[in-house]
Amino acid sequence: MRSPARRLAAALALAALACGTAHALELKYMPLFTDEELRQPHVNAPSQAVPHDFVDGQWQGIIAASDGRTYFGVSSHSPDRNAQFYRYHPATGKVEHLIDVGEWCGDGKLVGRRNTQGKIHSNIYEADGKLYCSTTSAHATLEHPYRGGHFLCYHLKTGKFEDLGLYPSKGGGLLTMVYEPVFGRLYAINQHENTLCYYDLKTRKMATIGSIQDGMQCRNLITDRHGIVYGTAWGGVIYRYNPRTDTMGCLLTRLPHDPAAPQPKPAPKSQGWMKTTWTPIVWDPATKWWYAVRGNDEYLFRFRPPPDPRSHRAEVEGLAPFGFRPSAEGQPRWASLGMARRGRILYYCSYPIWRSMAHLMSYHIDTGKVTHHGPIITAGRRRVSEIQSMVTGSDGKLHCVAMVWSIEGKDPAKPWANRASCFFHARFMTIDPATDFVAGQ
Repeated sequence: MRSPARRLAAALALAALACGTAHALELKYMPLFTDEELRQPHVNAPSQAVPHDFVDGQWQGIIAASDGRTYFGVSSHSPDRNAQFYRYHPATGKVEHLIDVGEWCGDGKLVGRRNTQGKIHSNIYEADGKLYCSTTSAHATLEHPYRGGHFLCYHLKTGKFEDLGLYPSKGGGLLTMVYEPVFGRLYAINQHENTLCYYDLKTRKMATIGSIQDGMQCRNLITDRHGIVYGTAWGGVIYRYNPRTDTMGCLLTRLPHDPAAPQPKPAPKSQGWMKTTWTPIVWDPATKWWYAVRGNDEYLFRFRPPPDPRSHRAEVEGLAPFGFRPSAEGQPRWASLGMARRGRILYYCSYPIWRSMAHLMSYHIDTGKVTHHGPIITAGRRRVSEIQSMVTGSDGKLHCVAMVWSIEGKDPAKPWANRASCFFHARFMTIDPATDFVAGQ
């Protein structure tokens, strides 16, 4: 029997073949949620299609802003269409398209002709009435190589879109970004070179700090009250950059792992999401801890940076297994990016394997109780494939962009939007814990 890694590699190869050859595979639809399944615990959440049928992915890139609206980007792997940027009005329940991300980056003449900026893959941050994010590639070719990711700014009051500049790269964009308020910088990691860099909002200049590690970087950087930036790397290593001394180093503290789960073996460079970095990470101001899920075993833990910048030891505490997957024992449990805090409860969407469903988990910060709320479905009994970002909106509901299994003959589905010969499409979803949890019969 082939190993999980070999099976995944084969699935990825088939997915790539399906994208490149129109009739290489028979593309299949996921059956709708059945009557029997409806009698079991599940989450039945309303959703609506986003305005464009070519957008096909979303990772992070969402924020509940101070104006009461939720802003988000949705990616595109289309050869000729870019990622798009939207906002949701909780008062009206409507999704509004704001701008083509390629146009935002100054590529207006190529809009509709070439995919120049396929993803907003970073988190979105708000500071002084402005939203900040970064871009990365989704469909670069030899004929049209990717020039690099952009730092972007959106003015909430005026609606102005501002391109802060391009960070040149040999193929990779700015996959990870964080806003640091002490020094007023946007720190990012260049995707292919794995280089830490920043954009200084005061001087409006960019700078390269240095290399981190070969392979896929962690998807979230965080900062502390001293302005120090933290990230993670293979093996549970926690690294940091101190802007006061302009130095990078590693903590002696490592990420905790699920003691009941098999420990990972080194992953190939092409399977970087298998690595044991923190994936989603959420701040809780009441306890002053960062809560995160570790990749490879979906283990929930909490992290607190050293109070003294001179110390090399942080606080970490393992909490509980936090994923759901009906798979063979020993299979890596890749963590998703979909986690949000709503009051005293963390909500997390487990990462599904191919042709599976996302499940909603919750953890009560004060009591330590873990609850499995079941698989997520939406309008028309559509199954949710995955949710890779989540925020608590101004209406108290969980807001997210869900990749939803398509209904044959009804929903949009494009060849480049298929992974492992499966049809799914993007829908904006709200989850109300007060009304959308179905206990079953």
